[in-house]
Amino acid sequence: MAKKKEAAEKTPKVKKNETAKTPKVMNLFDAYASDQLPKDQGYIVSSFINGNTGYSIYEVISYSGVKAIYPEGGGLTFQSQGRKLHVLIEPGSYPHKAIEPYLREKQDQIPLRFKELAKHTCKNQSTVYWSLKPVESLSSFTVSRPIGFNVSFVFYNKPDIYTTLAKFFEQSFANDAGLPMSDARKSGEDITAIVKKSMNFKGQYD
Repeated sequence: MAKKKEAAEKTPKVKKNETAKTPKVMNLFDAYASDQLPKDQGYIVSSFINGNTGYSIYEVISYSGVKAIYPEGGGLTFQSQGRKLHVLIEPGSYPHKAIEPYLREKQDQIPLRFKELAKHTCKNQSTVYWSLKPVESLSSFTVSRPIGFNVSFVFYNKPDIYTTLAKFFEQSFANDAGLPMSDARKSGEDITAIVKKSMNFKGQYD
């Protein structure tokens, strides 16, 4: 890997061509296995979806300046600074709506209170919550290997990254969490706007 990096630094034209061939998005664990994980700047989106109820949790992580990545406890640990944003989709039939998200059963939890979340109510009475601001991770974070309906994708920092993210949220919210398409699109755009504003790479990891 070091030799490839050295060659790219010596030959800018090759580096440009390699960048052009980089995918927009890739399964996180496949990217790790094939040595295609971005080390400098990237976004990781993981979903935790209840296939029976549609209750869904998403985690969005931005990171940069990775010192090491290694398997640990069935997941991948990144020695890197990062920021994490939580998204929660609650079906209209969810019986514990009044309980603060951080106090719910473990599989339904996100570490936030209602006052720390933005909210969108959908036409089918589902509710989408997301962090008003991301949580800082100063030294390391771990991404669990997805099982069942769950996924973990890495998004590469390309010029259209935020368009790609918004489209992913729209499709996943509609197809996996069962939101009406118009609500999936609106929520996806609003969440992407938060990511773009507070989780970009401009001076964030200096």
